[in-house]
Amino acid sequence: MDVNLRKERENQNVKFNPHKITNVLDDGCGNSQKTERRREIERAVRKDRVFSNENNANLNRVERHANALAKHLRVMELAEKLKVDMSDCTLPDFVSLISATADDMPSLLHWGMFVPSCKTLLSDEQQNYWLPRCHDCRVVGCYAQTELGHGSNVRALETEARFEADERGRGWWVLNTPTLTSTKFWPGSLGKTANTAMVIARLIDGKGVDRGVHNFIVPIRDYLTHLPLPGVTVGDIGSKIGYNTMDNGFLKLENVRVPLDNMAMRFVKVDSNGKYSKREGVGGDATQKIAYLTMMQVRAQIVGMAGQNLAIATTIAVRYSAVRVQGYHAKGKKEIQILDYVQQQHRLFGHLASSYCFWIGGKAILRRLKETERKLVEGSGKVRKGDMGDLHASLSALKAYCSGEAADGIEDCRKACGGHGYLVASGFPELLTTYLQNPTVEGDNHMLPQQVCKVLLKLLKSAVGGEEGAVERDWQGCDCFYLVDEVREGGEEGGVEGVGGLLRLLKARAGRLLVRLGERLEQLVREEGKDTAGAWNLCQVEIARLSKAHAVVLLMKHFINGLKLFEAAERKMMEVLCRLWALQIIERDAGDFVGVIGEDMVDRVRDDIVHILGEVRKSAVVLVDAFDFTDFRLKSALGRFDGNVYPEIMKAAMKDMMNKQQVWEPVVVKGHVAVRGSKL
Repeated sequence: MDVNLRKERENQNVKFNPHKITNVLDDGCGNSQKTERRREIERAVRKDRVFSNENNANLNRVERHANALAKHLRVMELAEKLKVDMSDCTLPDFVSLISATADDMPSLLHWGMFVPSCKTLLSDEQQNYWLPRCHDCRVVGCYAQTELGHGSNVRALETEARFEADERGRGWWVLNTPTLTSTKFWPGSLGKTANTAMVIARLIDGKGVDRGVHNFIVPIRDYLTHLPLPGVTVGDIGSKIGYNTMDNGFLKLENVRVPLDNMAMRFVKVDSNGKYSKREGVGGDATQKIAYLTMMQVRAQIVGMAGQNLAIATTIAVRYSAVRVQGYHAKGKKEIQILDYVQQQHRLFGHLASSYCFWIGGKAILRRLKETERKLVEGSGKVRKGDMGDLHASLSALKAYCSGEAADGIEDCRKACGGHGYLVASGFPELLTTYLQNPTVEGDNHMLPQQVCKVLLKLLKSAVGGEEGAVERDWQGCDCFYLVDEVREGGEEGGVEGVGGLLRLLKARAGRLLVRLGERLEQLVREEGKDTAGAWNLCQVEIARLSKAHAVVLLMKHFINGLKLFEAAERKMMEVLCRLWALQIIERDAGDFVGVIGEDMVDRVRDDIVHILGEVRKSAVVLVDAFDFTDFRLKSALGRFDGNVYPEIMKAAMKDMMNKQQVWEPVVVKGHVAVRGSKL
């Protein structure tokens, strides 16, 4: 006997309005207009057969890529028809249109990386030339940073852009990838789609001085024939675990010449004599971090998308767990919904809370990044080096934590669906394999914590040993400033009763870990004779632990601030999820809280979690409904809104190509299955 989800929703009899939660997720203020606009865009996509994903499982990679290109063209047509502004990939209408396709198009990196880097790094004159061509896709770009032998370690990149000039004083750039390891490798949209690349290369000025990495716009394919230009070797890197609609590519450059003005010149410039100089009055004292802006933009998007992708997985798993029955009650013959098992609740409701937390936190960190970009680009406000360092640390910590938790959470949701979760028709295989890039892309999750902790250790040094007032001058207003009180005074006492007390516990944990790391590094150098690099290497496990603790504090702060966006009834439910999220972290990382809370408090945490799981169970299906994912977006037989799971599973099975062809015919001889030695 399966369960009717309509009756399940009625039986839950929730005391909040899920539509109001949806409005906050869409708008940030609870206004329904953006929700209705998103739904309008989604309806237009669903009605268009070009966007059908029904046969995706039966297509090979070339066919999937061709389909994805067709969807890109139709997206451009729909954008014009629906008046969707495609100039900014963070605009709600843009996000709605791209997300509504429920498929990844090869042009995503054009909108998500190439265009944002042009808007941030090009001068006004350069933007006037390039952006109109980007917006109508005469120029389709990619962001070519990663090299075959170098990933996110920007300082180690080998690609060169060398200034040259003729006797008449006309200057240009000559770009080369001088070694095998300098070959650009992995940039999305590069393999087949892009005709232009934003190449990150070492700038060698007119005096032969290496000025570090800068951005250069390099045409790589003819704008009419789409064939590679002279000196350019470009192609696709081959099939991957997932995300195979995206043509990640390789690029080799041999004496490729581009005009002088193809260097990004908002913050620095090179004149026709090859003289390098910084532009005055632009960007404050943080311009040295400009090279990292595009990477930071993508990391901010990854944080928000972690919430949405985990929300998709949670929606599928919670709905299926409400439909699926297994086992019997002690009395009677009624089978038990697997969502009624506390173990299943413990697995899934933490992911549900994380989905909301990451979604809300992602929007908050993106707003902060956009404001910092605005100040840098417009020169409208002073941006301190500390501000950029702190933002870099926050995004690095959040990217590593959220993408890792989301990837693990999606897989856990799949496992929670039992055998049917292993079916392609469940939606999990493509969701998971496509998402799995995120813990690695734009900074490996096991390496990013080192960047985070370098910033936090600077704060520690300033807070406990710096000149008076320096830490306030350099760090006031930064995300990590809360650590000053923690390392100086131990912070306020926390508790597990409310979200404020839980936040104080999480802050105390982060502060203790920071002090412990600083002391351990000093001990290794002073007492054990290690050099700085050796001491750092020995502390990498502690470094990762501190980075996670810092990310958790930031997310908890954003979650608590986000509660203010909801009306009273919805806020009460969100506060329950906020408490659950923090309590499960304390339960999981109990060892980190030794000295912060006592053993009896750990038992209290576990008891509170079980109690909260019961509260969330009463509203679980409606809470995933509030994400407002259509069946078209979910692409899952298990996560259907109507709960008709089993007919949909059988429908998918009957459509599979294995059931459309008589694959056994070549091995049948005169009515008998061929055996070894038979002549076919």
